[in-house]
Amino acid sequence: MQPLHPKVRQALKNAHPGLTDAEIDRVEALITRRFALDPEKHADEIRRLDAERVALIKERMPRYKEITRAFAEETRAKPRPRPAVRVQRKTRSDDKRSR
Repeated sequence: MQPLHPKVRQALKNAHPGLTDAEIDRVEALITRRFALDPEKHADEIRRLDAERVALIKERMPRYKEITRAFAEETRAKPRPRPAVRVQRKTRSDDKRSR
């Protein structure tokens, strides 16, 4: 999992006064740990991690989903410009001139 973008972290802090980087880091760590576990072997641990993450978000970051979705939509909505590529067909006469 990639860490939250700095703009998302700042938006979370702006929306939730008093929120710390440590709390945001804890949510990220819980998500990372959850997806590193085998669901068949560690179902109880996954449930525990999910419950802790949900409780932390509910208590400290109630607008978490709203903010992360808005950022995802914003970044998805801005297509990156394609680099200008010029294709020139080479002919046999071009090939003879270059020799």
